[in-house]
Amino acid sequence: MKSILTAAAAALVLTTGSAMAWEGRTVACFEKEWVGATYTTREVLHMAAMEKFEHVNGRIELVRYPAVYRQYRTKVSDGRWIMKQVLCGCPKC
Repeated sequence: MKSILTAAAAALVLTTGSAMAWEGRTVACFEKEWVGATYTTREVLHMAAMEKFEHVNGRIELVRYPAVYRQYRTKVSDGRWIMKQVLCGCPKC
């Protein structure tokens, strides 16, 4: 008898559970977005700019070479997921 009452009470809770559910409203919508890692960079002069006279096709030409820099990157923060607010697309709008 006790098991029948327990089963009946459980069935009653399950059937009325959806009717008793809280019906809230959507306040905001969000999307996941990946933000990559951030780095700081610094450049160190490897070779200065220069001009040279070179023999080309039987004549002497002045050739300019630009400066060469070596770039060093240091990671500041790792990549991460952020939640970005988007329009919900409400049907009444």
